[in-house]
Amino acid sequence: MPIVRMIIVMACMVWLSVEMSAQIQSVGIAGDGEITRITVISDAALNGDAFLGEGDRGRTIQLVPEVYQLGSDPYFGEPTGGVSAYVLDLDRITFELDRPMMIVRKLVLPPTGRETRYRYILDLARVSEARYSHAAASDTRRMARVETAPKPVEIAAIAAVTQVVASPPTSKPPNLGQGPIGDARPRHVVVIDPGHGGRDPGALAVSGGEEADIVLKTALVLRDALARDSRYDVRLTRETDVYIEHEDRVSMARNWGADLFISLHADAAGNAGVSGATVYTISTRGERRIEGTADKYGWELPIEDGTSDDVSGILEDLIMRETKSNSEIFAEFAVPELAEAGPLVRNTHRQKNLFVLLAPDVPAVLIEIGFLTNRSDARRLKSKRGRRKSADAIKRAIDTYFDRQDFLLASN
Repeated sequence: MPIVRMIIVMACMVWLSVEMSAQIQSVGIAGDGEITRITVISDAALNGDAFLGEGDRGRTIQLVPEVYQLGSDPYFGEPTGGVSAYVLDLDRITFELDRPMMIVRKLVLPPTGRETRYRYILDLARVSEARYSHAAASDTRRMARVETAPKPVEIAAIAAVTQVVASPPTSKPPNLGQGPIGDARPRHVVVIDPGHGGRDPGALAVSGGEEADIVLKTALVLRDALARDSRYDVRLTRETDVYIEHEDRVSMARNWGADLFISLHADAAGNAGVSGATVYTISTRGERRIEGTADKYGWELPIEDGTSDDVSGILEDLIMRETKSNSEIFAEFAVPELAEAGPLVRNTHRQKNLFVLLAPDVPAVLIEIGFLTNRSDARRLKSKRGRRKSADAIKRAIDTYFDRQDFLLASN
C-alpha cells in the first residue's frame, strides 16, 4: 500500500473512531468506604472493562474504555469513600484506593426517564487485604492480555484526549445529573397502592373491620404526609372502596412515571399469636415472570430505537437488575422504621412471587403492616394513632431512600 494511501486510511480511522467515541461529561464518587459507587456519565455507551491493581501507586482500579474523549466542560467530583484520588490518562481512568475494595457490580445503563445520558457504574465493597491481593493478581494477568491485544482505535483516543486533558474542567455543566434548580426541580413520584377494595375486602380483623378499608385509611394518612413534603408527587391507585385489577395497578404506576411503588396490605394467619409487619420484594421465581408479563401488558422498557436485539436484551436485563436492587435497598430502609411503629415478624424482609412487584422498571415493595388476626395488631392498625405511626414509619423510609438517591445523583 502506498505511504500516502496508508496515511489517508489511518486519518479516516482516527476521524471515525473519534466520531464513535464516548464523551465523558462527569465523574462522581459517593459512599463511605464500606460501600462506594463510582459513576461515569457520558453521551454514549462507555464500553470497556475495569481492573484491580497493586503496585507503585498502591491499590488502584483502572477503568479502560475502548476509546473516549472528554466533553467540552466536564465535571469532576471530589474523591471520597475509599477513593483517595483519580487521574484521567490518555486511555484509562485510574482510581487510587486508600483501603482494599473490590468491584461487586458493574452496570452500563442507557438513558432512562430524567437521566438523558449513559452511566457506567462501579459498585465497590470493602474486603480483606488478602482477598484484594488475590483479585488484583488475577486482574493484572487479565489486563496484560487485554493490553497486548490489537488496538485499532488507540491513535484516536490519543488524538481526541490529549489536548483536552491539558485544560482542567471549570464548572459543573448545567442540569448534569440533576433536575432544574429550585422550585422547578422534578419531584419524586411515589405511588401508594392500598390493597384489595370493592368486591375483594381482603382479610377480616378479629375485632371487626376489613383489610381493604384499614389499609386505605393508612394510605390516605401516608398520602397526606408525603403531600406536605415538596419533594414528592404522590399518587394512589385507589382512594375509595373500589377494586382495581393487579395489572392496572402496575400500569398506573408506570404511566405516572413512578420512582417508587408501595403496595399496602394487612396480613392474616391461622395462629392468632402471630403479629408484626413484613416487607416483600420480588422473588427469584417472580423474576422469571417479569419478561413475559411485561410483553403481555405492553410494559415496554425505555430502550433507544434502532438498538439491536442483542444489545436491547442486555440493556433490559441491566434495568431490571437495578430495579430489583433498588427495591431491596428500600426494603432494608423500611424494616428498622417499621420497628418503631410496632412489632416485626422474623426475617422481616422476605421475597415472594407477587404480581404487583412485576414492573420491570419501577422499584416496588409490598408491606404487610400487621396481622388482623392478632388482637393487638388489629387494635393498633384500626386506631388513628396506629395508622399515623405506620404511615410515619413508611414516610421516614421513603425519605431515607430518596436522600440516598439524591446524594448519588448529586455526586455525578
